[in-house]
Amino acid sequence: TSKFGMNAMDSRNAFELLIDAETRLSGLPESAREAAREDALKKGHGSEAAPIWRFTLAAPSVMAVMQYADEDDLRKAIWEGNVAVASHEPHDNTPLIREILKLRHEKAQLLDKAHFADVVLADRMAKTGQSAVAFIEDLYGQTKEAFEREAQELIDFKAKITGEPAAPLNPWETGYWVEKMRKATCDFDEESLRPYFPVVGVLRGMFEMCETVFGVRVEAQTGEAKPEVWDADVGYFKIFDAPSNRLLGAFYTDWYPRETKRSGAWMMPMFSGESEEMNGLPSPHLGGMMGNMTRPLKDKPALLTHSEVETIFHEFGHLLHHLLSEVPLPSLSGTNVAWDFVELPSQLMENWCWERESLDCFARHYETGEPLPDDLFEKLWATKTFRTGMGQMRQLLFGRCDLAMHMNPEAVMAAEDLDAWWREEIKDYLSPSTIEPSSNLRSFSHLFGSSVGYASGYYSYKWAEVLDADAFTRFKDDGILSPKVGRDFREAILSKGNSEDPELLFRKFMGRDANAKALMERLGIGG
Repeated sequence: TSKFGMNAMDSRNAFELLIDAETRLSGLPESAREAAREDALKKGHGSEAAPIWRFTLAAPSVMAVMQYADEDDLRKAIWEGNVAVASHEPHDNTPLIREILKLRHEKAQLLDKAHFADVVLADRMAKTGQSAVAFIEDLYGQTKEAFEREAQELIDFKAKITGEPAAPLNPWETGYWVEKMRKATCDFDEESLRPYFPVVGVLRGMFEMCETVFGVRVEAQTGEAKPEVWDADVGYFKIFDAPSNRLLGAFYTDWYPRETKRSGAWMMPMFSGESEEMNGLPSPHLGGMMGNMTRPLKDKPALLTHSEVETIFHEFGHLLHHLLSEVPLPSLSGTNVAWDFVELPSQLMENWCWERESLDCFARHYETGEPLPDDLFEKLWATKTFRTGMGQMRQLLFGRCDLAMHMNPEAVMAAEDLDAWWREEIKDYLSPSTIEPSSNLRSFSHLFGSSVGYASGYYSYKWAEVLDADAFTRFKDDGILSPKVGRDFREAILSKGNSEDPELLFRKFMGRDANAKALMERLGIGG
């Protein structure tokens, strides 16, 4: 699994696309152009007088091209580079996938289990692989109609705009036409929000909001108070219980891409505090929030997209789960909970990225300090249910594929063509396409980048989303920034780690078991 991760990183870093004609950058936001130009200069390409634009497979670079670039060939080149990650020697992960699945199945047999999914899920909320499959299939059935309607709507939209016959899209066109459709349908351009989301302001406002809701105070550490860090952009903070001023822990932030850094975003629980006495409080914890966000430009701070803001809130939810734990045993502390419960705090935090009252805590123009205007908020809110069927089906696809691989590994090991197996297994979850789609299995570090990770547990994102949508109804009912509900959540969920069964903890907070009604209502796709 370590080699799998290194292959994915090395393969991704080996890709670069150099553009020397600005005419090819039509449609790209100025922020994306400037970032590509500065990146090229850092790599010794071009000059101020004769610029070159460098595009990589780092998330901000990929997303900008796939959403906004008018040139079809430019999007196709980035798409092809992305799907080819870790697919060819010397970084081919195909044999590693087969070997990892073989070893996991061997472990299951040694433990007298039918397959690895039953090994992993025995101490999780789903309990068995089959019940996780049933959960996926239930949501699939509730989502299918919206998914198929949205797929056809996108085909029809492109045909209407271009005047061409209605036909499936190329996979490198989908993000581009979705963005066009979102702008036309919701009159919304995500780039218009960037000035209101400077990373420093987002963090400061998020911390202040959490002081109100959860009763914690976060203080940045600078100068001599800041320890040695591994990169100049890394920040360091301490977090205190606001009423008592007790130090709960500390954490690092590391937001920008580097070639030596893996892709994605994650929370790292670096140290869990413990107590020598079973009834004592734990010593301070240590953690970190890592990501690959939009970098600052020469004359501007790091200005984030709304989805990047959601990512920061998501990871801070994980971090609060780690830092606010009151469990004195590290093995039962913080995020050491059932994997299908661990995303509850992180996904709950994302809700505050959408509400007017909470947005006013952190969405401030980086130059004027003005809050997000009402018209932009209304346009953002209109996107909340935009193509949610497609978004949900994508997550269900990943969860279904993960379970299929680990419940029937022999089929994967016997398949001559890994992508052909993948297409057949999840064909009902795929949008119409002009070509046979390629899987992301060879770079799917969530499944193969560690000994377990999300293997047999990718469904847990949706499982926890059911929990978070349901839990957030208490905040909606009592007040988005309700200190009482926030303290209840801190006491029932964030402080408890794995000291009690997750079903019991959720029941303590909600007063009942969870159901999917709130999620389907939030997505606006019925069910």
